[in-house]
Amino acid sequence: MTIKYALTRGEIVQSYFRSLSPSPKFLSMILIYSIGLGVLFLAIGGAFSRPLTARDVLTAFAWAIGGFLFMPLSLFVRGKTEERTLSVSAQGISTEIGARKGEVPWGKVRLVENAGHHVLIVGTTGNAFLIPERAFSGPEQRAQFVREIKDWKKAA
Repeated sequence: MTIKYALTRGEIVQSYFRSLSPSPKFLSMILIYSIGLGVLFLAIGGAFSRPLTARDVLTAFAWAIGGFLFMPLSLFVRGKTEERTLSVSAQGISTEIGARKGEVPWGKVRLVENAGHHVLIVGTTGNAFLIPERAFSGPEQRAQFVREIKDWKKAA
């Protein structure tokens, strides 16, 4: 199945926040990344080689919150807004934006969710495809798209 779509930067950020609620797995991934940033700060600051202070905890918490809020900002800056052609098959995802092409085998896909106003596909590297509902001819095509991907992903 092949679809074409383009996203605005606002839609990219909006989709990020909209994906957190309907997808507990996506939310937990984002929280783990954010908490990991706070723990990394503690490790770099040497907090594990001395008694942990309230200041250490507050600073780590601030880094975790900052990481959580930095993600949509980085999506706003780095998000691709050109028209994308995305094809899915038993082998994986093929994507094309202008002259740029990419392939993602199903083994490199961590999450596939029908997340309300869009379909969310997250790779093991953290990259994601946010596919708006307007990319599909209707709810039936969108449901079929997600169902086929989940079947191919299981078979991989």
